[in-house]
Amino acid sequence: MKINAILQYLESMAHRSLQESYDNAGLITGQQDWECTGVLCTLDVTEEVVLEATHKKVNLIVAHHPIIFKGLKKINGHNYVEKTIIAAIKNDIAIYA
Repeated sequence: MKINAILQYLESMAHRSLQESYDNAGLITGQQDWECTGVLCTLDVTEEVVLEATHKKVNLIVAHHPIIFKGLKKINGHNYVEKTIIAAIKNDIAIYA
């Protein structure tokens, strides 16, 4: 099953128009056309959650809170958000909030 099929189902249950103005809902990392190997659900995406996903060979993390709320100018690993994004991208893990 493609990640897109899972995202379509999730958005049919919780449409993005219901998000708050400050939210950044949607696919944050990864690509919709990837084959989904499994889903890990979490409240917040952290480095530990990405590590758990890699150990479980899961390539889609569905989070209640988006890891990115506003634009990033650099992604160089200086804070937990940047480190988490780098880890997800390195391990081909899609993050959806």
